[in-house]
Amino acid sequence: MSVQSGNGGVERRKYPHIRDIFDDAYRIASPLLATHGEGGGTPSRSMLHQTLHNAFPDLHKQDLPILIASLTRVFREQDKSSRQ
Repeated sequence: MSVQSGNGGVERRKYPHIRDIFDDAYRIASPLLATHGEGGGTPSRSMLHQTLHNAFPDLHKQDLPILIASLTRVFREQDKSSRQ
């Protein structure tokens, strides 16, 4: 799905409403992701799900797994690049 963005480019994101809250969600989820990353583990999906649901109660429940997957991926990429 491609949508024309305001600056003339093509916006490929399917979930712009998730992008709108991503930065705030990342700040909220980072401590959970970092704490579990130190031990080599990953935070439980239910813990992230509950934390993000509490922070964004209007977000549709079907969007939470998409947000969690995106947050986890970005956190791992940034963590990997900071180790190099």
